[in-house]
Amino acid sequence: MTSDEPRITGSIGGQPKSTYWTPDGRVIRAMPDIHEYLYKGENGLRDANLDKGWLLQKPSELKLYCPHCDYWHDTEGEIKGCKLKHTALIAKHTKKAKKELGGLDRIDKLEKDMGEIKDLLKKLLER
Repeated sequence: MTSDEPRITGSIGGQPKSTYWTPDGRVIRAMPDIHEYLYKGENGLRDANLDKGWLLQKPSELKLYCPHCDYWHDTEGEIKGCKLKHTALIAKHTKKAKKELGGLDRIDKLEKDMGEIKDLLKKLLER
């Protein structure tokens, strides 16, 4: 067994599970997500769980978890920078969405019109 292969453990009769560690030291027990790959003429198997940033061994140096990007950073400064980057990205896309939707005024007007239509239908049904 090489160091690249996940260590598979499990109970009798259950799905085989591997033990993974996150860079912040948490332990995760999950099924290996093995995929074939072909890269520059070489092929083999890889565990896609490692693409999530999970590790096969407990990390010697713990990293800080970032709630903004769901990955790990080395310093608090990097986390603050990530927050600023994500806040700017959200503001950019919110502005674009409002522009594409024609603004929230249009939606408010539609909701008001729907309320008026419901009131008229109730009056008609009462007759």
